[in-house]
Amino acid sequence: MANVSRAWLLDFGRGFHAAVGANEMSHVELSMVLYEIPQTPHYCNEIIIWQDFILPVLDIPSLMEGHKISHAHSGDVIGIAIYQEHPTLPIQSAALHLATTPVNIHVSDEDACPLPIDQQQWQPLALACFKYHGMVIPILNLSYLFSAQFNKLANSN
Repeated sequence: MANVSRAWLLDFGRGFHAAVGANEMSHVELSMVLYEIPQTPHYCNEIIIWQDFILPVLDIPSLMEGHKISHAHSGDVIGIAIYQEHPTLPIQSAALHLATTPVNIHVSDEDACPLPIDQQQWQPLALACFKYHGMVIPILNLSYLFSAQFNKLANSN
């Protein structure tokens, strides 16, 4: 019998989809004030103030396409993700620009598949991949995505 897990399917817009574990999407906000921060990477140049925390807002399409993608801001969906770099370290929070609200899905071990050649830009960010309704969906490694190591690598390109 195959192992089945819950996950959140994330639609970032512009054809970019990924998933995170069921416990990694903490909240979804539909009406947030975004503050642009100068001299920051084009894919993460906004913050929100959420429950007295200042959180960076990562924009996957801007990261993947290599330039800033404009958002209407009137219909922003912001996903609040939580992650832990190591089991002995505290839980961290960060935000993701989303095109739509996340969808709760079930993923089976039988759905696992390799990352296709045409989606290699996900390689450093994906823990694994699975097929869902004909699409290959990477599972995001949130702790790496928001790490100093990734930030240094992304800004050196």
